[in-house]
Amino acid sequence: MKVSLLFILSVILLSCKNEQPKTVTPFNFLLGDWERTNQPDGRVTKEHWKSISNFELRGHGYTLVGNDTAFSERMTLRRKDNEWSLSISGPNETPTDFEITKMDKSSFVAENPENEFPKKIKYSYFDDVLTAKISSDSTNISFIFWRIQN
Repeated sequence: MKVSLLFILSVILLSCKNEQPKTVTPFNFLLGDWERTNQPDGRVTKEHWKSISNFELRGHGYTLVGNDTAFSERMTLRRKDNEWSLSISGPNETPTDFEITKMDKSSFVAENPENEFPKKIKYSYFDDVLTAKISSDSTNISFIFWRIQN
């Protein structure tokens, strides 16, 4: 009887564990804080990505010149109907949507051929370095970020 009671109490206690499930998306390599390393002197560019759910990540990118914000944008990676998309908006802008056309465990490509610039955005991650490349027919810009600790 004592053994049965002990067993039942153990099962009850173990089932009451309050662990939150880990959010998993194909884009978890983005999570955290990043600082651009290849930029002109006097500028600081950062990105911060956080997980909202298994279906959504949000990012904020900004550039500081001194103490002034020279550029700011909001990014959302969202899955709807088994398709992923990237939405980007600056201050007071209507979001621009990009279709995720390729992805694997450490990179993705987002495209919108109707957008003037960029038409294509590629993020790739290797060895704690995040590279974002934005391009159109004649222009390519690379952003290289290192993970920063807060």
